[in-house]
Amino acid sequence: MPRQQRSIRTSCEGRLSLAIASYRNNPKQSVRALAAAYDVPKSTLQTRLQGVQPRSEIPSTRRKLLPIEEQSLVQ
Repeated sequence: MPRQQRSIRTSCEGRLSLAIASYRNNPKQSVRALAAAYDVPKSTLQTRLQGVQPRSEIPSTRRKLLPIEEQSLVQ
């Protein structure tokens, strides 16, 4: 089941990227119309247009080790 969820997220990210590109080409389009055309949530599209990164791309603050420390332990 998790793989199916991951593929749905990837598909949604692709549609979001297309909607953002379309908005950048024609900023007079409404966000609501773009969200409906690309089948993405309007609120998500608005936040991405404002420059907010998705949670998956933000480094986690709950990590115990830094990535460098983790690599040194693996080696």
